[in-house]
Amino acid sequence: MNQKKVSIIIPTYKDWNRLSLCLNALEAQSYDSDLFEIIIVNNYPNAKIPANYFLPKNCLVIVEGKPGSYAARNAGITMATGNIIGFTDSDCIPDVNWIKNAVLFMEANTDCDRIAGSIKLYYHSNKLTEAELYEKIYAFNEDIYVHQDGTGVTGNMFSYRHVFDAVGVFRDDLMSGGDYEWSIRAKDNGYKIKYAEDVIVNHPARQNISELIKKAKKIGGGQSGFNPPPDQNKFQAIVSFLYDLRPPIKSIKLIAQKGKDLHITQKVTVFYIRYYLSIITAREKFTVSFGKNSERQKVLHHT
Repeated sequence: MNQKKVSIIIPTYKDWNRLSLCLNALEAQSYDSDLFEIIIVNNYPNAKIPANYFLPKNCLVIVEGKPGSYAARNAGITMATGNIIGFTDSDCIPDVNWIKNAVLFMEANTDCDRIAGSIKLYYHSNKLTEAELYEKIYAFNEDIYVHQDGTGVTGNMFSYRHVFDAVGVFRDDLMSGGDYEWSIRAKDNGYKIKYAEDVIVNHPARQNISELIKKAKKIGGGQSGFNPPPDQNKFQAIVSFLYDLRPPIKSIKLIAQKGKDLHITQKVTVFYIRYYLSIITAREKFTVSFGKNSERQKVLHHT
């Protein structure tokens, strides 16, 4: 196996328009196109590739009928031929040196097996909406994830294939948080991760509070999958729910650090949104753990 061969895996769910921007950026990569492959995993089998759709010559499109982005990523891993496996999402736009910098970083840092790259937000105008202010503080803090938990998100993550061979693939029953769960498994098995600031993808900030609410429900539904079934420990589920309703006091420090250019009313707004979303996440986690369909499952049942 070529030690520098990279497999890039991208799940997509009815998102061909944004995926085209991602593919254009991958076509323009400074890394030799003969040394990386792109595996697009269509997670909505009824959606065919649009007519005259651009696919790079090193791109393969496969279909995964089992719902969920982690099931799709696992299908991509099965097809991958690279020694290094990289992940991004269909709404991300990789920097021109994304793959090259990832390979160089992994070669230079022989004491790590995984890296989490930087996910930079871009905004639709200079005047940020309330949702964009929130995203500015809370979206994709990869450096914090790495240093605090030893985790990274699949929006921008690379790993040697042998880590998946050793600890297994993603849990395909999770609709959210599968990258966190896998990262903890990898960490517990001794596979180290580092943050690579120059390994960059760009991601649009969410503009509307409704988008943040949808994300919060998705997170809550995913977190419910980490807990034992409620019929085994209903008391624990209730205690966890009450614990999750606490005001996020620790958020004040992060808002102060990352929001130095915000005025006080904007900082208070961000804190209020954080608390509001944490309650929504807690409620979704609690109700799904007691048998309610998650928001993601509702969507899938109606498609």
